Formats: sequence, structure tokens, C-alpha cells
Amino acid sequence: MSGAMRIFFFVSAALIVLAHIFSAHGAIRRRMQCQKMDGRCAVECLSFEDKVGGCRAELTPLCCKKRKNN
Repeated sequence: MSGAMRIFFFVSAALIVLAHIFSAHGAIRRRMQCQKMDGRCAVECLSFEDKVGGCRAELTPLCCKKRKNN
């Protein structure tokens, strides 16, 4: 029974680590997409910036881009 418990614990820990790795991969991809739009990820956009999307990370939920003056 002890061996089965160790294997169960190891498999559970591995699944948790994999879940964190794949969620971080998506956040990196969204951050790169925001940078391609000449934006930046921030908690709040400044008064002269527009919200153009979401970075969807815990600390940086918004993608902000400077407004173009006509």
C-alpha cells in the first residue's frame, strides 16, 4: 500500500506542475502578441492609452497602447 500511495502522490504532483507550465505558456504568448501591437501589459492603462486587449495574467490583465493623435 505504501508504494501505491507514493506513486499516486508523484502522479498528482506531476499533473499540478504540468498545469502550471501550460498556463504560463499561454500568458507568455499573449504578452508577445501585445508587444507586436506596440502595446504593453499593465494593471491599469494610463490616461493617454487605450485598452486593446487582455494579457490575462494575474498581475497584468490589460494590454495598453498609446492613442494616435489625428
